[in-house]
Amino acid sequence: MYQTPSDEERPGCRETLILTRAVFAVILPALVAIFAVLFAATFTVVLYARHPALALIPIAGVVALLFLYARWERGRFRPPGM
Repeated sequence: MYQTPSDEERPGCRETLILTRAVFAVILPALVAIFAVLFAATFTVVLYARHPALALIPIAGVVALLFLYARWERGRFRPPGM
C-alpha cells in the first residue's frame, strides 16, 4: 500500500533549484555555442551579400579563435615526457 512521505523526506524548493541549476550548467554552454555559430553564419552571409571580400572578416575571426584555443589547450595538457 502507498504511504505518503513524512515531513522530513519531502523534497523542497531548494533541491529543485539545485537540480535546475545543475541542468542549466550542463546545457547553457552548448546553447551559447549553437547561437554563436548561427550568428557567425548569418553575419557571414550578410557580409557576403554586401561584398564577397567582406565575408572573409568573420571567417578570419573564427580561424583566429580556433588557433588561440588550440594554443591554449596545448599549453594546458602537456604529454608526459615533454
